[in-house]
Amino acid sequence: MSHLLQKHAATASKASLIALASLTLVASLAAASSKLESNSPFLPPGHNTMKVVPETPPPVVNGPLSRELEFRGIVQMNGVYEFSLFNKKLNRGYWIAENGAESGISVRNFDLSRMRITVSQNGRSEQLTLMTATDSPLPVAIAVPPTSTNSTPTRVSSRPKFSKFGPNSEKNAAIPRRRVILPKKQ
Repeated sequence: MSHLLQKHAATASKASLIALASLTLVASLAAASSKLESNSPFLPPGHNTMKVVPETPPPVVNGPLSRELEFRGIVQMNGVYEFSLFNKKLNRGYWIAENGAESGISVRNFDLSRMRITVSQNGRSEQLTLMTATDSPLPVAIAVPPTSTNSTPTRVSSRPKFSKFGPNSEKNAAIPRRRVILPKKQ
């Protein structure tokens, strides 16, 4: 019986050694993978310390003042911010300094992180967000010829019409082509 106990104890110790070795192997692999993630030669230096920038929320829908004014640009000269505003009704642009006013439009409270200013005009106050560029093409205006009342489509041709029959049919039958005569080389 003691022989069976010794055999059983030896088997149990082998199993525990195998379990301990596999746990050590798994732990070392996990440590190696985390070390590789932190010291990867393919990632830029300091990638773990970089802050994740949250996506900016869509601009707030502006009120009635934004239908008349557009916030188009910002410039900072000598520590003073100036803002480009465009009046759509008057088709006129203004450069107004922060906490300044021009033509009844005053600008204040510039928020650099949100690119937003507070604009006041005619007793109304509203926040305007800086316009962003888009990749969409502008619509092209084309002149459309007026449509006629009859249902048959008319075809407009830029070529002159010549009649085979008529008083000037011989003149109009063939148009002589011009020939270029180059000067002789000497």
